[in-house]
Formats: sequence, structure tokens, C-alpha cells
Amino acid sequence: MRVRILFRLFAGLGLVLPVVAEGATMLVPDRPSPQAAGTTIGFMIGAAGAATELYRLSVAPAQGPARGHVVYDYSRDNVLEWTVIDPGVYRVTAGVLDTATGQETFADQLFTINPAVPPDTDWAVALPTRNPLVALYVAPPCPPRALARVRFFAPSVGIQQTTSPKRCAPGTPLHLYVAGMREDTAYELWQELLAPDGSLLGQSPPTPFVTGRAGIAVSPGTATIPAGPLASASEPVIWNSPFIGAMGVGNAQATDLEGHLIWYLDEPAWSLRPSSEGTLWLVKRDPVTGIQDNLLVKTDLLGNVVKQTSVDAMNHRLGQLGYDDRITNFHHDVRDLPDGNIGVISTVERLVTDVQGPGEVSVIADMILVTNQDFEIQWIWNGWDHLDPARLATLGETCTLGAAGCPPFFLADQTNDWMHANALAYTPDGNLLLSVRHQDWILKIAYADGAGDGRILWRLGPEGDFTLVGGGDDDWFSHVHDPSFISDNQIILFDNSNLRCASAEAPADCQSRGQIWEIDEAAMTARLAFNTDLGDYAFAVGSAQPLANGNTWFNSGMIGTGEAPRATLQEVDPDGVRVFQRDLNVFQYRSYRLADLYTAPPSWGVRPRPWQEGPAGCPGDAGRPCRPLAVGPDRAPSMSPDHKGSGSERNGNRR
Repeated sequence: MRVRILFRLFAGLGLVLPVVAEGATMLVPDRPSPQAAGTTIGFMIGAAGAATELYRLSVAPAQGPARGHVVYDYSRDNVLEWTVIDPGVYRVTAGVLDTATGQETFADQLFTINPAVPPDTDWAVALPTRNPLVALYVAPPCPPRALARVRFFAPSVGIQQTTSPKRCAPGTPLHLYVAGMREDTAYELWQELLAPDGSLLGQSPPTPFVTGRAGIAVSPGTATIPAGPLASASEPVIWNSPFIGAMGVGNAQATDLEGHLIWYLDEPAWSLRPSSEGTLWLVKRDPVTGIQDNLLVKTDLLGNVVKQTSVDAMNHRLGQLGYDDRITNFHHDVRDLPDGNIGVISTVERLVTDVQGPGEVSVIADMILVTNQDFEIQWIWNGWDHLDPARLATLGETCTLGAAGCPPFFLADQTNDWMHANALAYTPDGNLLLSVRHQDWILKIAYADGAGDGRILWRLGPEGDFTLVGGGDDDWFSHVHDPSFISDNQIILFDNSNLRCASAEAPADCQSRGQIWEIDEAAMTARLAFNTDLGDYAFAVGSAQPLANGNTWFNSGMIGTGEAPRATLQEVDPDGVRVFQRDLNVFQYRSYRLADLYTAPPSWGVRPRPWQEGPAGCPGDAGRPCRPLAVGPDRAPSMSPDHKGSGSERNGNRR
């Protein structure tokens, strides 16, 4: 039905649609080639229209490698929007996979993207976009092998910011999105030319740009402690991922330290974390099935899809690898790993018998999937293989269908929320940290940059593997969020303190805490090096981050009730003194302080993608702009030997 309706839609736009032969694939754009940079082109992929079909869209420079990079991984949606701001001729390839037969068919075509300004324009131009706080900056071509970025400044604001640098392409105008500006404000934008080592070679005259009125309002709140001289000036941007109502997702947004809105996405989504080069990760509902959190998406600052995969694509690949389990969603966290891969948390449902209660019980656990940039699975870790399912959730948490905070599950009307992993991080020695909220543990997992066997190296937390020194059991965190290494032996985290604050002996003023733990992995000891009460009890969500000046940033994400939601954002100095605080009247998943909207926090270890270039600037064509191309290693994924479900367990294959 969906394919039939969309055929009518495209026909209504005056497009002639050929008859699709059996086994053939068709690719039809909703606009003719060429189009200007920044134009969104909708591609319809047509085939037999079977319910077992999945659709993919890949893009490559016409003169580049035959294999393009995946923009849309296989999913059930056959109308896919593509937006690019780099002029050039592209080969756009559609793939159709019949999951019932395993047969794949392809169709491709060339599509030209022209500069967004006339070819004889020899001065820089700042163009409006559909987001009134984002400009498209277009400048004349710059010297090959040099880098260029845009610096922007409003005299009425007094803070300069820059975009991430971009490599110049021979004879091709430079196009960059500029974001981080207040609404209804006059700015000056100018190009800075950089040598390959990052040194400044020169700059252009300023180009004026006036932002418009934002399409959303900033999350309501007040600065109970304004940012003063003791607050970190190196991170003037506050990136927020709000919830609306009793867990409905909101619009990712950013403010300056004074609370002025400087960026937002115009579509609500569960935004997980910012990435590099002006991108961010989020999860979305499948538009065809309506199932929540079924798409993992990286977008640019306008919300255009940079890359996207689906639960259907991952489950197809798990099946190809001989893996019995299937995932039901993506959730809570995704990481750009230093080896160029992508790590994401997903849910796995099984039915177990006489393990977490009498008889057959549905239980959900978590799986880490590590993929390359084209979402081909490189490494798998499954909580079912490495944790004892007889150790129940510490507060006995369960999920019912459609309940707030619960993932999709399909094998029963209620399931035991056994693990509830909520954060993934990379360790200084190449392994992974996984925060497991409902076990009250932080796990270190043997990843070894993709060569590890997935065994649990240690469990940090109560009843774990470390001996607590210099304190008492009350020091331990519970239902923790967002732990990450900030040095070789220190871990920062947000301690919700559910076990302390929900117990019968809890003090009346029980508060969530910001903590830094110092661990000795040889002696297996742990010491609470920093601990600060955060003023309120956040029963769920939260985030933690070190700042450049030695302070820390904590988001207490869920305080109060769904009818009266609150969150607090706090910068705390090394003595535990709050030097900056904003109180919000919404729930908020995460908050991070950034230098700008193009650079992830240094403690995350996120690096820009490498540039592949040949002697003339790019392989095969000296006149073509060089673009980052990520092609992952062609190898089988690493899996523990006991990766298949067996015995009294049945796997949660999606219906």
C-alpha cells in the first residue's frame, strides 16, 4: 500500500514512472538533476513492493570508488531524502533486499549538485536555511590542500565561535553550515584559511548575516546561579536533550551561558549525544511500522540525515552471522569510537523458565553492536552471554507495554527490565565501559579495539569486584548514569542514588550526587575521590562531564513528577561549590558543555573522520572535491563462543 500511494504522489509531481519488471529496482528523484547545494531531494525506490523488502540508499562521487557510503541503511521506508552541500557529480545507488530470499537488486543514476550561488560570484555569501538560526556560508574556491573554516561574531553578544575546518577543493566554492547564533541578531561571518598544520594563513572580509526568529521556545528555566568568572569560559555552549511532558521526546537545542537559544532541531527526537563536524546522534520511530526507537540516525545541524540504520537492517545481519538473538530497538547511547567504528546499545528480549520467577518470564537485556561507517557489524557483545540472569534487577524493575521509559518488547505483556544499560564509553586502554543501571554496576568489557572476546574485566559498584577504601558502603552509587574515564584511573559519573533515596531509611533530604572514582585496576581497589550532593533527588536520567578549567558539569535530569517536571544543570568546582546553575521546568535526558556545535568534548576521544586523498587531491580526479570516505574492514565480527541462546531460553525475534 505504501509503495502504491507513493507512486501516485510522484506521478502527481509530473514524474514519469516506468513499469518495474519483476526482480528490477527503480530509483526516481522528486527533482531533476542538477540542483543547488543544500537542496533536499527525495528519492523513491521502487521494486515489487513485497512486505519482505528493505530499501537502502548509498552515495559516492561519480569519479570516486565504486562503493559509495551508506546514507540510508536497509529499512522499510522506500522514500528517502538526501541533502548535500558539497558541489559535484554523485552516483546515487538504490538497493532493494528481499529478506525472504536474500536477493538484492540495485539501480543507480548520476546526480549533479551545483554551487548554491552563481558560478561568477567572487565574494562570500551567507544564505538563510530552513532553520532561522543556521546559515549556509558560500565562499569562492580556496587553495588545494588548505583548510577553511568560518569564524562568526555578533558585537551585541561578544563571543566568537568557529565551525570545524573543511578541506578546500580545487575550483569548487566552499560551502559550510554556520550554527550557534542567537535569534534576531546581526552577525559577522568571515572565512579563515588554515595550513594543513592548522596555522592561520589569512582571512576574508566579514559577511553580514541576520538570524531570524526561532521556530521553538527555549526550554523554560531560570539561572539560579548566573555564570560568573569562576565558570568555565572554554565551553560557552550548553547542548541539551530535553523530554517534553511525561517522557515525550523534545527538540534537541543549545543555549549560551545566559540562556539564549542559539540552535535547535526542528523535529522532536530522542537525541543521544553530539558528535564531531557539526553532527549529532539520535534515535527515531520507524515511520512505516510506528515502532519507537527503531532508527539510529546521525544528522547535521539542520536535521538532514548524514547516515541512518534500522533495527531491520541489524537483525538481517545478525541472522546472516548465524546469531539467534534479535534486537528490538536502539537506546540510550551511541559512541563514535577512535578506531572509526560506531558503538550502540540495543535491547534483546528472551523468554526464560524458572530463572527470574516461576515458570516462563519475559526478560529484556542489552546488546552492544559495533559497526563500521556503513553499519556492517564488526563486533557483538550480548549481556545474556556474560551476566548471571538469576541476579535480578536491584529494585525489581519491570516494563509493561507502552510504559514510559520502556523499550519495545514482543513476547509478553510484561517483561523484567533486567539490565537497562544506559551509557557506553571508550576506555584509555581500548576497551568499553557499559553502565548497567538495574544491576548498579559499571562494567569494563574486553573490546580491545575490536579484537577482544567480550569478557567482563571487572564490575565497579556494590557487590562488584573492587574493594572500597577510605569510605563506607554509603559511598557507592546506584542506578548510575553517564560514567566515563577522565584519566587513566578516574571515572566521572552521575549517581542517581535510587537505592539510598528509595530505601526505608533514606534521609528526608536525600540527593543525587556527582562523583569521581579513583580506581586501581592492579590492586582492585576503588576510592571516592570527589563527591558532591546536587540539591535534589533525580530518580532517573542524568549526565556528567569534566570541564576545561577543572570544574565538572552535572545534569539532574528527572526531578519531580510528570505533571511538574524539573531538571537542574550545575557547574561545580573541585571543592563542591556550585559556580553556575540553571533550573529547568522540563525533564532532560542529557546536557553537555561544548566549545562550539562542531566539536565533541575532548574527554570523549572523538576524532574527525580521516580524509582520503591522492596526489592530486582525491583518487581518480584532480578536479573533484575530496570528501571523507569511510570503508570498514572486511572481516567477520568478533563474538563470544557461547553467543547462541539455548536450553530454557527463547529469543525475542520481532514479530
